[in-house]
Order: sequence, then C-alpha cells, then structure tokens
Amino acid sequence: MKARRLQVGDTVGIVSPSWGGAAIFPHRLERGIRQLEALGFKVKIAEHARNQRGFVSDTAENRAHDIHQMFADPDVKAIFSAIGGDHSCHLFPYLDFDLIRANPKIFVGYSDTHILSVAIWQQTGLVTFAGPAVLTDLAEFPSMFEYTRDYMVRALTQAEPMGVIQPSPWWTEEFLDWSAKQDLERPRVQQPSNGWVWLKGGKAEGVLIGGCLESLQHLRGTRFWPDWEDAIFFFETSEVKPTPATVDGILMDYDNMGVLEKIKGLLVGRPMYYTDAEKQRLREVLLERTRRYNFPIIMNMDFGHTAPQFTLPIGCRARIDTEHQRFEIIESAVQ
Repeated sequence: MKARRLQVGDTVGIVSPSWGGAAIFPHRLERGIRQLEALGFKVKIAEHARNQRGFVSDTAENRAHDIHQMFADPDVKAIFSAIGGDHSCHLFPYLDFDLIRANPKIFVGYSDTHILSVAIWQQTGLVTFAGPAVLTDLAEFPSMFEYTRDYMVRALTQAEPMGVIQPSPWWTEEFLDWSAKQDLERPRVQQPSNGWVWLKGGKAEGVLIGGCLESLQHLRGTRFWPDWEDAIFFFETSEVKPTPATVDGILMDYDNMGVLEKIKGLLVGRPMYYTDAEKQRLREVLLERTRRYNFPIIMNMDFGHTAPQFTLPIGCRARIDTEHQRFEIIESAVQ
C-alpha cells in the first residue's frame, strides 16, 4: 500500500513520538518548519509535539493520539517525526493500525522512529520512509543539505522509482551545541568522502527493511517483528556509538534467529564517531558474521545519523549490483 505523492501546497504534520527535543530546542523546530515551508508545504504541529515530560515529549497515550490525529486529518498528506529518542516503543499498545490502514499517508523519520515505520509497514502494508527528521536534517544551517533534500523530495513527490542512488561526495558527523546555539553560527564542517565500501560481492534484489540497529531491538519478540524473507536489510548505528563488539553480538542474534539466512543483501550506514580502527573492526565483524552466506554487502552508505542522508522507502524493492557498484530503488514509493 502506498500513500499519494506529496505535492507543493500540501500540508505536512509534525509529531514527537519519543524524545521532547522540540520543547527543549524550539529554534531547531522553527528552522525545520521554515525549511518545509520553503519547499512549498504548509505545516501543522501535532497537539502535544511541543511538550516535554521527563525523557519523552508526553504520555504514551498523547503521543499515540497525535499520530492518530495526523493520519485521520484529511488535510495532512505527510507526517514527519520531529526527532528520535528511545521510547517510541511506549506507543505500541495504543496505536490504531486499522485507522492508519484506512488513511494511508507518508510517514518519515529515522533513529528511534524507525521502529514505528517498520511496525506500520508490518501491520498495514503501508510503505514508510527512513529519512530526515525535522530537528536534525531539516533544521541545518543555513539550509537543508542539498543531497538530503533532493533524495527526500524524489522519494516523497515522484510516483516513479527513485532509481540509482549516488554516494555523497562529502559527509559530516560534527555536532554544534544546540544549547549554546552554535548551530546558528555556521554550517557543520564537511569531510571529503571516499565513497561507499563494496564489502562483499554479488547481485541481489529484495524488499528494503531496517533502521537503527539499537532501536530495532525493541521489536524483537513482538508481533511487530518483520518477516525477513526476500529482504534487503539496512541498518545504521546512532550517536551513542555501539562498539563493533556490540554490533557483532546483535548480528549474531540475528543469525541465531534465522534472519541472515533469509535476507538477500545488507546495507550498512556510515557509523557515527567511529575511529578508522573501529571502522576496520566493523568490516571484520560484518565479514565474520556473514561468512556462511553469499549475499552482497555495501557499507559506509549515506543514511542514518551522519549527514547528509538519502531516503529509504521501507517496503519497496531495491537492487544491488556490486560488480558495477550500483545500488538502485526499483519500485515507486508513492502513487
């Protein structure tokens, strides 16, 4: 199931399904809103999205209410997450998947929001999007990074396959202190990119499923855990920086659960705050954990917590061809 494509003049909604960052850093929210408006969209803020209640934005009931309100609102055509966190899992007992299924809309976010995106797709069949968040990517200074913007627009507004995804020529993981408003003084420093790492050869085609590796742990053992048959699994790690040893343990769990024998390919986002030695160790971990399997692997890709990032439609088919160093999304994500 696919939502209608987003068009200039449409209204997009903003929700805060986990952390209350929109309340703590209102200047980031306002910058993100202005960026959406600059792209030609109207913006509607969910009732509780600007709130803060301890380490979350509001009660689980109120956060779920905001999501329901946005899906049910006929004026809202797309829903963006303000930012991630670690507690979107609170919402699962309250989410009305029948309501979501009856009102298919674009749903975008990353990090902890990934688990909502995967759960919505798994429960309803609605294609969702691992893509920019309002307080992070949309609020960049002086404006949204062109690479992130262009792939987001391509994914959400064009009722045709995104096609070949190209590596960004640069990347950044610099954090400018939002509390001190250093993020309003200059753009983040850009580092030249050596491109993606075509770690393990082969060709593959499958359905994109994945998200932030630590956040996906919240789905294990629940009815929201997806069927990995015929999947291209993508994952990235957060600013918390799980070590290569931690990633190794999680991937071994996936192997023990039978996930790795089902998937067709693996995409790994550029890890944030890793040293060169840690990146090399991660390469070794990926090769060791997958040595029994023949699927292709690309790592150091432009999605996740480093910037810029391209948008991945969860539930759409993609293709990997390492011989020609080609990754493409071959199915339209919207209609």
